[in-house]
Amino acid sequence: MSKVKVYESNSQIEAMDAKNILNSADIEFFEINKMDTAYAGILGGSIELHVAPTDSERANELLAKLK
Repeated sequence: MSKVKVYESNSQIEAMDAKNILNSADIEFFEINKMDTAYAGILGGSIELHVAPTDSERANELLAKLK
């Protein structure tokens, strides 16, 4: 099944807030962590959250205040 990216951040704390919002709304998500753990915050990278296409509109509405 295809997934839609609804959130991306280079902050683990901000990504945690987004995940909590999605969890509270019972929206299942898939996380892709592109951060280098050895040099977190130094070399860049990001954390992406993806949801099912049927949940993308609702997820975008819930996450709009974080963007």
